[in-house]
Amino acid sequence: MNKKNNIPFKTPKGYFNSFEERLMDKLSQPESTFPEESAFKVPDNYFETFNDRLQNKLETETKVIPLFSYRKIFAIAASIAAIAIIALGYNWDSSQELSFNDLANTDIEAYFENNDFELSPYEIAEVLPVTDTEFSDFLSSPIESDNLLDYLNENVSDFDELNFYENE
Repeated sequence: MNKKNNIPFKTPKGYFNSFEERLMDKLSQPESTFPEESAFKVPDNYFETFNDRLQNKLETETKVIPLFSYRKIFAIAASIAAIAIIALGYNWDSSQELSFNDLANTDIEAYFENNDFELSPYEIAEVLPVTDTEFSDFLSSPIESDNLLDYLNENVSDFDELNFYENE
């Protein structure tokens, strides 16, 4: 679309050139440009009966609409109560005591690794019952003899400690 066609307001040519002269001519004329008969006319006896009409309007009862309805207040209170009941009901059965069986093995291992009890493997082995230990766990991966000899060379200073039957 052309912008010239979109402008609905047009002024005649030379309108603003002679505008000031025309305005001064109209202002200097003594006759009024307002129509005297239809403009600013008050009906007959308007001010005499004004107080009576105003009192009649004030006496009629108007409908009062409250800003806060009771339905909204009750709905909010009910929703808060429902949330509180759900929260209390959800935690109602949480009073069960935890037992040792509830702990995961990884948690127990992490506890022993992070806390130093200064216990030797022999002391720990004395406390653990033999019935709970499964030897198949130890034998699931074969131990190579080179690894076993390296371990014994590094960790055992006296080979007589390994001879369990000699002490008996």
